Formats: sequence, structure tokens, C-alpha cells
Amino acid sequence: MTPETNAPAPWWLDPGFIAFDTETTGVDPASDRIVTAAMVNFASGEVTSEHEWLLKLDIPIPPASTQVHGITDEHSQAHGQQEREALVEIHEQLTSRAVPIVAFNATFDMNMLNANLAGHGIPTITEIPIICPYVLDKHFDKYVKGRNQRRLMPTIERYGLQLSEDSWHGATADATITGQLFLAQMDTYDALRAIAPDQLSDSIETWREQQEADFQEWLARKRAEES
Repeated sequence: MTPETNAPAPWWLDPGFIAFDTETTGVDPASDRIVTAAMVNFASGEVTSEHEWLLKLDIPIPPASTQVHGITDEHSQAHGQQEREALVEIHEQLTSRAVPIVAFNATFDMNMLNANLAGHGIPTITEIPIICPYVLDKHFDKYVKGRNQRRLMPTIERYGLQLSEDSWHGATADATITGQLFLAQMDTYDALRAIAPDQLSDSIETWREQQEADFQEWLARKRAEES
């Protein structure tokens, strides 16, 4: 006979997730491009590997974007990987492990990625659970006071995390701290630990839509008060 065991069932965070971040030429998925992208693999709460891509673009990188991430046209042209080749690799890496993707303000990164993929005839990423710590923070900690306190730096600080000033807006550093932020949220909010990744992804999309609706309602009230 096989002896009975009380070993716990495997938890989905043990196989892990992929933290993902992009730096881009701008904010419009219809016309802007990914300049750098990074994925950081987490398993059992630890970083296991990381990969960053620098893309060689056929459009200029605006100076305002270079001020954010530090990548110039010259650097992209001299050191970047061919755009389609890099995007194929990014797609393969993000889909090969069959684990959730975690990105801060994930709607931006995934919309930008999927638009860039589609532009090169590469399948978009639609079936993998997407987890957004930005939405989770707004859902579970609704009353954060102060201007711009929902940005990544002040958000990680509220969860007891730190990243050096020089590291900000490097795709790998931002992806890594985003993964650590998500783990801190899992430790902070017990309700998260009971939700499977597919369900959590669906809930996040519902919460994001409600947050946007609430913001638009607030804007309408503000305009009415000022008129």
C-alpha cells in the first residue's frame, strides 16, 4: 500500500512567473516601437534567469524618450538586434514556460508588445494570464495620498522595497523590481494567495476597467465643478 501523505499541493507561484518590462519610443502602440525589453524569470520567489533585448529600429527614437531610458538612435543602430528577430525571441521566451506574465501597468506593455508583434506578422499573446501589480495596488490600497504616488518608485517603497536611482528605466531592473513587488503584494494581501492565475488575471482586468471608469467619473465631476 502507498502510505498516505499530507504534503501540500503545489502552489502556482512555485513554478513561478515571468516579470516583463519594455522601454519604447513613445506611448502609442499604433505607431511607437519597443526599444528595449526584458524578461526576468522567477521561481519559488527567487530570480532564476533574465534576458534583455535591444532592438535596432527603422524609425528615430525621440529625444524625450531617450531622456527616459537613455537609448539613442546611434546606440540602437550600432548594438541593436534586428527588430523582427528580437520580437520572435521575445514571443518564444514569454510563451515557452506556460506561466503568468507580471508587468507594472501591464496594459501598456502588453498592448505595445502585441502591436509590435502584429506589425511583423508574429502571433499576439492573448492566452497567458497577465498580472498587473499597478492594478492590484489600486484595488487593495485604495486611499494613497499624494501626487504620482502610484508610479513604480513610490509604490515599491510603500511595500518596503528599494531600487537605486541609477537603475530606474533600465528594462531588466524595472522588470526585476516589478516581480519583487508582486511577491510583496502576495505576502501582504492574503486574499491573493487563494486565487489561481487565470482567475486573478480575469479579476485584474475587471478591476482595471472599474478603476478607469471611476477615474473618468472623477474627471467629469472635476470639470463640472470648474465650469
